[in-house]
Amino acid sequence: MTRSTRSSARYIGIDLARFLAVAGMMANHLVAIVAMNPTASEFDQRAGEIATTVTSGIAAALFAVLGGVSAVFASKRALTAGRTGAATVSIVLRGLILIVLGLALGALEVPIIVVLVYYGVALILVSVFIAARTWLVALSAAVLWIAGGPLNALARQALEVVEEAGSPSFESFAAEPLETLRGLLLTGAYPAITWVAYLLVGILIARALLAANERGRLSRTTLGLAGLGIALAVLATLASNWTLANLARFGVAAPDGLDMATFTKFLGMQQFGAPTSPELWAQLVAAPHSGSPMEMLRTVGIALAVIGLLVTLFDSRDAAPGPVTDVFRSAGAAPLTIYALHLIATSFAYAPVYAGVDYSAGIPWWIAGLGAFGIQLAGVLIIGVILSVTKRRGPLEAITSGIAKGLTRT
Repeated sequence: MTRSTRSSARYIGIDLARFLAVAGMMANHLVAIVAMNPTASEFDQRAGEIATTVTSGIAAALFAVLGGVSAVFASKRALTAGRTGAATVSIVLRGLILIVLGLALGALEVPIIVVLVYYGVALILVSVFIAARTWLVALSAAVLWIAGGPLNALARQALEVVEEAGSPSFESFAAEPLETLRGLLLTGAYPAITWVAYLLVGILIARALLAANERGRLSRTTLGLAGLGIALAVLATLASNWTLANLARFGVAAPDGLDMATFTKFLGMQQFGAPTSPELWAQLVAAPHSGSPMEMLRTVGIALAVIGLLVTLFDSRDAAPGPVTDVFRSAGAAPLTIYALHLIATSFAYAPVYAGVDYSAGIPWWIAGLGAFGIQLAGVLIIGVILSVTKRRGPLEAITSGIAKGLTRT
């Protein structure tokens, strides 16, 4: 195998992983929410429970890890040319664009916490690592992984805050700048103390992929990543389940008015960006969106498995994707565009709810549930067809890349 062949991987698997991440977030927003609706049918509630299990915390983490991968790919040319400053500034500009877009979308009335401002802040913080040595990136990720959860929980306990910032908007930022900034860094649903670690893992994955491709060992490396990811996810899940089953050993008792079974179920449910306690037992519980070391180990493991398997399947040989695969790849290559349109579509769908229409008998299928998800997913695939046929990028991706390249000449 020649060097030119070894270096020609298209990384179709990365775009497909992006598609799964965005589709998973959509399912979490549209289907998982039905599990908490007592007026929904038993079938819809069951679908909501399954969607919660499959996507809660997982899709967002995969999205964040892929953000680190994208940062490396976007800055590769500048770094190869020795233009470290331009590469760093390019990542900062991309982060700023995400913040501006996220603040605008934060004004929408949707039952969704818009992630883009959090993502943009984390991307800016990660920009200083884009040219750092791999050992430093790995060490920083490890420190945040181990210390981030307990420090976050301890800070919230001292501040008497469960979660703040919500979906930041221009209005909320102007009204409560300190609380919003604190939320973005620490006390929000997607705090930088957690998301920076995920992005750093993405940087490590991208470097491993590029190095393996140059050496003609891409398939072997990606299979190794997938195997490692599966092992980490299984280990974290087993450790978390053991912890929840043995809370008494840690001296944990249910609060007054709650039986232990109900309290244990609550501890394993989706949290608000931090573990429920700074104590050791809470760090060993892999509750979705808790940022605990065990939850991060589980979600990073799943991200490794997804990325490793997809790159192995679709990038092990130098071949263009088939027409069907390219539709999904094209949609996955436009995650920002699709995420923004998903928020806008959901805002339109929920407009009657926020206008006070009485849906006490049940929310219509086109607002939330499998039907709503099916409609939006069909829209995503139509976008994928258009982008695949026209060979174009998503409009928001093109604008973001154009601004970053135009101002840095990367």
